[in-house]
Amino acid sequence: MFDLSKVPFSRYGSIFSLSVSGGGGEGAGLYLRVHAGNSPRAFRVAPVRDGQVLDYAVDVTPALLRLNVEGGGRIEATIAGEDTIRFRGDGVSLRLEMPAERWTFAYQLPGGWAFNLAPHSVQLGLEVLRGDIDMEAPWAKGPGFCWETTHAIATIAPDEGGAWEVAIDDFLTTWVPPERMDFDACRAAVEREYEDWKRDLPPALPGHEATRDLAAYVNWSAVLAPAGNLTRPTMFMSKYSMCNVYHWDHAFNAMAHCTHRPALAWDQLLVMADRMDAFGKCPSSMNRNEIRYTISNPPVQGWALRRMWDANPGMMTPERLAEGYAYLSRWTDWICNTWTWPGDRLPFYHHGFDSGWDNSSIFDQGVPLVSPDQPAYLVLQMEVLADLARALGREPEAASWQARTDAMLAALLEDLWVDDQFVGRLRPSGRVVKCASLITCMPMVLGRRLPESVRAHLLSRIRAHLTPHGLATEQPESPNYVEGGYWRGPIWAPATLLVTDGLLDIGETALARRIMEAFCDLCADQGFYENFSPKTGQGHYCPSYTWTSSVFLVFQGYLRKLAG
Repeated sequence: MFDLSKVPFSRYGSIFSLSVSGGGGEGAGLYLRVHAGNSPRAFRVAPVRDGQVLDYAVDVTPALLRLNVEGGGRIEATIAGEDTIRFRGDGVSLRLEMPAERWTFAYQLPGGWAFNLAPHSVQLGLEVLRGDIDMEAPWAKGPGFCWETTHAIATIAPDEGGAWEVAIDDFLTTWVPPERMDFDACRAAVEREYEDWKRDLPPALPGHEATRDLAAYVNWSAVLAPAGNLTRPTMFMSKYSMCNVYHWDHAFNAMAHCTHRPALAWDQLLVMADRMDAFGKCPSSMNRNEIRYTISNPPVQGWALRRMWDANPGMMTPERLAEGYAYLSRWTDWICNTWTWPGDRLPFYHHGFDSGWDNSSIFDQGVPLVSPDQPAYLVLQMEVLADLARALGREPEAASWQARTDAMLAALLEDLWVDDQFVGRLRPSGRVVKCASLITCMPMVLGRRLPESVRAHLLSRIRAHLTPHGLATEQPESPNYVEGGYWRGPIWAPATLLVTDGLLDIGETALARRIMEAFCDLCADQGFYENFSPKTGQGHYCPSYTWTSSVFLVFQGYLRKLAG
């Protein structure tokens, strides 16, 4: 169904994944990863016979990973729950090699073997259910002052009946092996769960059915169960790389599932709000073990909530209205109160990271920088806050938010519309920053709220970014364009959706359709990469990124609606 070098094998809620790595410090191979902290590679997984590692072919479905081993034999894996993965095999042995790392060690327990990956706050228990285990785990003085396991290799060999089976559990402090269901019962449970997930997804347009199915799997398998910092089921950006939830990526994943799984969609929108600090600042990123507040992030959440509310009004219960209002009002006030220069009307960014456009050319001349995208998002966020307040019966607050909406829009147009284009302004100098980055076109998301003359000039600039593959984040003729240069050229899902949303709002249907169809074709051809070359269509960086698959799903919905 998919390529393990691009898409990990995992399951909704699971802390484990299996994926192929082309190299790195541990070498190439198939790795079991544990998605706590920085998602370490816990074991390299390989079939062996007579001490020799063997080649194999891979068959994979959402419920079962099978290695068909050269010369005969097979190894199968299924994920039995949030914290357990099962392996079984026949005709060949299984080798599990823990990468050598300082302060990691293996030790025997009455029920099996445990592996402590202390630098990553991960502990694993290995129980042999059938077959024989040979453990190579030398104990010696490490490079520092401690004695430790220099390396650990477990080899599980078939019993007299020619087969073996093991279970690996993740545990925090105390390993208590759970009751084990039959392997095939575990696999069947995963199959039912995935079919139920996929069945409720909106249909794909003709020709995109396989891509829709892959998007369904990518998003389903990227979810982790609540634990540690994660208070809700949380869709990571990937279980391949970028193994965190980020405070703007989450909004696109929420939009993709607001009619399909509204409770999960709401969890995606609110998961960062659960860790908001006393000042109203949300984490910039987090996983089970780590949480970071050091970056801001663009305030696209109000825009996302509006789209979710429009698509599925029934999901906005009184409780969710109140929860969304509390989140967005505190988040908006934090931005405006903390990051607005004294005497100014528009908030700044203190690094490209805060915009999400990490290395955009708009930041080349320095920071703090007032960029036109952030106030545009805030206009929409304040507008939806006015509507939330009104729905909650808080009329004075609704009037206040509406006034702030109007003031933010006026300031954006008066302060950052210069020479028929949106610009940045450095603080405290006020110096104007012009560039050829698509970030200056993000106010298009405001659609009909913009004056017609502004829309016309923005449309012209947007067309200058358009290639046969989509919207380049830096104009291809710009001296700052870099092929594969992250936000200095490649096509990105969020920017594409934000611009397209504004185009649809002003009736530029043909252009919006062209952009959406080009993006969906990229996903069908390349998969769900983090970004794509606007010149060749080649995918770049993480090959299994959920905001890309989510935007594909959103565009399928938009295109179906346009098709009638």
